[in-house]
Amino acid sequence: MTTSRVLLDHLPQPIAVVTESGGVDYKNQAFDETFGSDAAQWLKEAARAVAGERGWLHGFFVEGDDLRTIDVEIEGRVYRVDRILRVTEGETPAVALSFEDVTREREAEQAKSDFTAQIVHDLRGPLSGIQGTLEFILSADTKLDTMYADLLQEAQRESERMMNLINEILDFSKIESGNFVVEQEPVRVAGVLKRAVRSLQSVAGRDEVFLLSAHGRDVPQIIGSVEKLTQAVINLISNSLKFTPQKGLVSVGAQIERKGDVAEAIVITVTDSGMGIKAEELQAVFEKYKQSGTKSIRGGSGTGLGLYIVKQVVEAHGGEVSVASVEGVGTSMVLRLPVRRAAA
Repeated sequence: MTTSRVLLDHLPQPIAVVTESGGVDYKNQAFDETFGSDAAQWLKEAARAVAGERGWLHGFFVEGDDLRTIDVEIEGRVYRVDRILRVTEGETPAVALSFEDVTREREAEQAKSDFTAQIVHDLRGPLSGIQGTLEFILSADTKLDTMYADLLQEAQRESERMMNLINEILDFSKIESGNFVVEQEPVRVAGVLKRAVRSLQSVAGRDEVFLLSAHGRDVPQIIGSVEKLTQAVINLISNSLKFTPQKGLVSVGAQIERKGDVAEAIVITVTDSGMGIKAEELQAVFEKYKQSGTKSIRGGSGTGLGLYIVKQVVEAHGGEVSVASVEGVGTSMVLRLPVRRAAA
């Protein structure tokens, strides 16, 4: 490896051969110039076990033979660390790592995310005013010409769709920037379902779709975010309404999954008698920017972020989400939330 090390010495990118305990078997000139004597300290921290959890360095030794890349913060800057190869020489296992400073890239991403979040936030205020005005006019006793009433209802529908898009973009921005935080508060799941159904009852009535909710009185509480779980269920119901024809049915329910007499999880289902999802599209429905090839009955397209956000919300609560669908028959979205979190 002598010839290889001579070549590595002259590369501009920091490279080091590191043991699992944080020892350095080799480092090139760029590594020394970048990190100097401080490397010994942060490598030791990267290898140290805290509360049973090993540092980020440990991952390079347990991920099999595939190449591994992670971003880590080292002395106030962000570096993209790549495992170049495993070093089998000597008695102690080691890996060759390269370090790329991506601080500016991350700062640019954060600035872009912050800008998007601010713009979206600024749009919500005026749009809320427009929605309130439309709702007031349509709910007043004023007799409107049929043509004007239809135009106002269409404007109300489009304003609701725009608000949903704005909320999705704002949530996505938070997820991508790492600022998507789940509150730790008691959540009455029955209340979440009630609020979600109530918020879309008028939309379902306008579209002539039956929207029903059913759950037991003994549904236990969990720990999490009322707001985020409510929005996740609203997203699912709204999605079902877009693909369910007139006189169709969208049902929302919750059941307790038990092990003996102990409640282990709450299973929330949103089922519709809509158009269904093609079998080949099922695996990708929770990916960002993915949209079903089936055209919405109500028209209009979304961001392709709704189900991705639902998945992020559920997983942030320690749960999991799944889907079952038969094309031409309907779709069922299933959220499984662990009850054991309530013990916290």
